[in-house]
Amino acid sequence: MWQASFPIILLIAFPLLAVGFALGVGYRKRKYKNRKVIFRLLKQVFDHTHDGVTITDPRGTIIAVNKTFTQVTGYSEAEVLGENPRILSSGYHDAEFYENYWQTLMREGIWQGEIWNRRKDGEVYLEWLTCKAVKDPDGEVTHYVAIFTDITEHRRQEARLEHATEHDRLTGLPNTANTLRELSRQIPNLQKRWCLMLVDIDNFRLVNASYGFAVGDQLLSSLARRLKECTQGLVARHSADVFICALPLTSGDDEGERGAMINRAKKYLSKPFSIKGRLMEFSFSIGTSTWQDASQSVNELLQEAELALHAAKSRGAGQIRHFTEDLREDRNPLILLQGLREALSNNELSLNFQPLVASGSRRIHALEVLLRWDHPTLGRIPPDQFIPLAERHGLMEPLGQWILEQSLKHYAEWQQQGIAPSRIAVNVSPLEFQAENFVDNLFSLLKKHKLNHEILELELTEGVFVQRDKETLDRLDALSSSGIHLAIDDFGTGYSSLAYLKHLPINQLKLDRTFIRSLPANEADRAIVESTLALCRGLKMTVVAEGVEEEAQADYLARKGCDLLQGYYFGRPADADETTERLIQNKVQIARVS
Repeated sequence: MWQASFPIILLIAFPLLAVGFALGVGYRKRKYKNRKVIFRLLKQVFDHTHDGVTITDPRGTIIAVNKTFTQVTGYSEAEVLGENPRILSSGYHDAEFYENYWQTLMREGIWQGEIWNRRKDGEVYLEWLTCKAVKDPDGEVTHYVAIFTDITEHRRQEARLEHATEHDRLTGLPNTANTLRELSRQIPNLQKRWCLMLVDIDNFRLVNASYGFAVGDQLLSSLARRLKECTQGLVARHSADVFICALPLTSGDDEGERGAMINRAKKYLSKPFSIKGRLMEFSFSIGTSTWQDASQSVNELLQEAELALHAAKSRGAGQIRHFTEDLREDRNPLILLQGLREALSNNELSLNFQPLVASGSRRIHALEVLLRWDHPTLGRIPPDQFIPLAERHGLMEPLGQWILEQSLKHYAEWQQQGIAPSRIAVNVSPLEFQAENFVDNLFSLLKKHKLNHEILELELTEGVFVQRDKETLDRLDALSSSGIHLAIDDFGTGYSSLAYLKHLPINQLKLDRTFIRSLPANEADRAIVESTLALCRGLKMTVVAEGVEEEAQADYLARKGCDLLQGYYFGRPADADETTERLIQNKVQIARVS
């Protein structure tokens, strides 16, 4: 609460002295010779202080006011002289308030506090009032002096500031802290259970990047309006593109009611949004959690919803996930993400190598590099769990750089030993490939380890090739013209378009294991494999068959002209030491044949 400052107390003294002069109240003789000058100065203070001053007799009749009083209240001096200060009453306070006011004034000789009054034009205003009883030497009250400050605008500014700290500037929605406080007040009511839903716009950054922040703000504001329309509970903005919806569950069927709530939100959000005069549709990821334990805090409820949202986004765009206990601890994606950040410095990451053999000689032609993460407490974590995390949270570029550095380092050592295969194949994430300095950094690493560009093969997913923007094409041409081999990984599982093959500098195509698994018995798989082999021969591309696990598969693929074979039949992925032994044996076998 706003309190009177020390200068206000000082200002009380000046009008009191002025009153003493003006009304003939007894005062001591001054040492100053020119009393008229002193009186004139005190009268100036009384008239021009920034605080309003009202002086009444013991019965409460106004006998003097200053200029600030007339400016604040709108009443002239002539209109209020002889009146009671009740003419300013706003009607906002009851009789008990005024009774306490007078009792305090009589008992202590002073009253201070906030009071609502009304100006002449009817506008109600808030003032900070100090009323002082003036007594004569015998202790009898001779006058009352009230000094007040109009704090209406100050209070409005406080309210605006409070609103700004409690609400999102763009959407006007409450922020997370505001909503959690409100939930804390309501959630202990065991007659209601609550569902907390987090809604995230998928790929929102693309909107800002493509159309600018003004359009992004427009989308967020539209989304906020829709969420308020479709929910009956609390709606808040949680972060940049994540919104909170908190709704009471009343039917007793939590799962059914939660599902209905999600379906209602999806219905509203699935309608196109107007962006730059065009109607555009967006997908949304949703994570939910349910409060059903009186001992659970709202912060824990929010954390559960965040874990559920993170798990939903890890499945891809437009997914929904409700919190379950398996998202905690060892399967918690946030814990995995933090562990991955530390894995590089803690030497928890390592490389395995799997051979690609020539279909005719069955000798090792190349090695594919495979990343492994051995967590100190969780054990070995599959790449399909942590690689998507790295891609979504900006870790893929440093992780990919580490993989390339270690891969070339191992190859250089094998080359010095005279056992290196023709090439080493490294998988490159699309996000890593799109990094601004990817090509220059790669060339620098090859130079650092004194390796020819021809020994390196980059395995890229079809998505990289299909983009076909100028920047991507320039990078592909720069890599290919330098001698680096380019391969399409997992062909047939992505876009599977053949049109781009003839236009891009691709050296090799890797047939996904899903087409190899049922060979040679499955007729459809044979047709796909044989047509792909024929196409690649015409384009002068080599073909690798992944997932070869049986002799019959290897023999069939060799007969049909598949160049390279990869799979457990020829060797499982192995660490660097075991791979060194494998390469030594391969060298010995080649020497024997020669």
